[in-house]
Amino acid sequence: MKRILIGSLLLIIALTLFAKQDAGSFRLIHADKMYLNNLPSGQILDLAGKVHFFYGDTEFKSDRALILDGPKIARLSGRVSVQSDTLHLAADSLAYYRIPEVLNLGGKVKLTQSTAEGKTRWMKGDYGIYDLAKDTFSTWSRVSAFDEAENATASCGYAFWDRAAGYSYLIEEPSLKVAQKDSISIRADKMEYYEEDKKLVATFNVRVESTDFNATSDFLLFFTTEEKAVFVGEPMFFNDFTTATAEEFHLWFEGRELIQASLVDSCTVYFSEEAEGEKESWVKAQNIQLYFAERQITNFDADTEVSYYFLQEEKDKKDFFINAAQGQVLKAIFETDNKIKLLDMQGSIRGRYIFKNDS
Repeated sequence: MKRILIGSLLLIIALTLFAKQDAGSFRLIHADKMYLNNLPSGQILDLAGKVHFFYGDTEFKSDRALILDGPKIARLSGRVSVQSDTLHLAADSLAYYRIPEVLNLGGKVKLTQSTAEGKTRWMKGDYGIYDLAKDTFSTWSRVSAFDEAENATASCGYAFWDRAAGYSYLIEEPSLKVAQKDSISIRADKMEYYEEDKKLVATFNVRVESTDFNATSDFLLFFTTEEKAVFVGEPMFFNDFTTATAEEFHLWFEGRELIQASLVDSCTVYFSEEAEGEKESWVKAQNIQLYFAERQITNFDADTEVSYYFLQEEKDKKDFFINAAQGQVLKAIFETDNKIKLLDMQGSIRGRYIFKNDS
C-alpha cells in the first residue's frame, strides 16, 4: 500500500514538473511505466506500456512515448493511435511537433474519417503527414483510399487531402473505381476532387473503362451527383458497336449506366451492326446526340453539315446496298439487335444509293 502511495506521489510530482513549461496542454491518462529526466535542454518524459495521454483535445495512444518538453516534440511507437475530432489516425510510429502542430507518421499509416451522415472514408499509405493546424493530410508510397458514400476506391503513389477546403488530389499513376449498378474505372496523370461540388477532375492521359464503353481524352470532368461526364482534348468513345470522335463529349448516366451522349463540334461516329464487327458505316455532323439502353444505341440525332455512309452486307435475307447522303438533319432508329431500322434525313439532301446488280 505504501509503495502504491509513493508511486502515485512521484507521478504527480513528475507531471507537475513536466507541465510547468506547457501548462494545461498535456494530460496523462495511463502508462505502465514512467521515467522523468531533467536535462539542461529540457525535461524528457519516457512512457511505456499502454500509453494514453492528451495534448489539448487530441488523444494519443501507443506502446511507448517520449515527450521532449524543450523542443516541444512527442515521439510515439508501437500501435500508434490518434483521435482528433472525427478523425482517427493509426501508424507504427509518429513524431508530433507541437509547434507548428504537425504529425509525421510512418509504417501502415491510415487516416479514417466518420462523416455526419454516418459514412466512412479513409486514406492510407506507407508514410504520412497530418497538419493539425491546417487540417491537411498527405500520404505517399502504395497509397489507397475508400469513400463509402460514393462507393469509390482509389490508388496512387501520392495523395493530398485538405479537409478544411474540401479538396484532394492524387498523382503518380492514380486510379479510381466507382461502383454502383455498373462500375466505372478512371486512370489519368492527375485527379482532383472538389467535395462541395461533388466534382472529379482528371487531367492528361485520361482513360475511362466501364461495362458500357471505354473513352480517352486529355481532360475529364465527372459530376457524381448529376452523373454527368465531360471529355475534352481529343476525346474518343468506343464500345463493341461504335467508335466516336468530336471536340467535346457530354455523357449522362443512371446508376452509372450510360443513357445519353452529346457530341459537340466536328463529330464522327463509326458503327457496325455486329458486336466487335468492322465499323464501316459512319455519320459526320457538327452535333450528334446518341441515346442508349441495355448497352446499345437506340437512336441518334445529328444536325448541321450532316453526312453519312451506310453499308449493308448481303446476309440473313438482306440485300447488299450502300446509302450515302448529305443534308442538314439526320435521325436514325436502331432495332434491338443494333441494326438500323430507320434513317430520316431532311434539308438540302444530296445522296446516292448503290444496290446489288444481279444481271
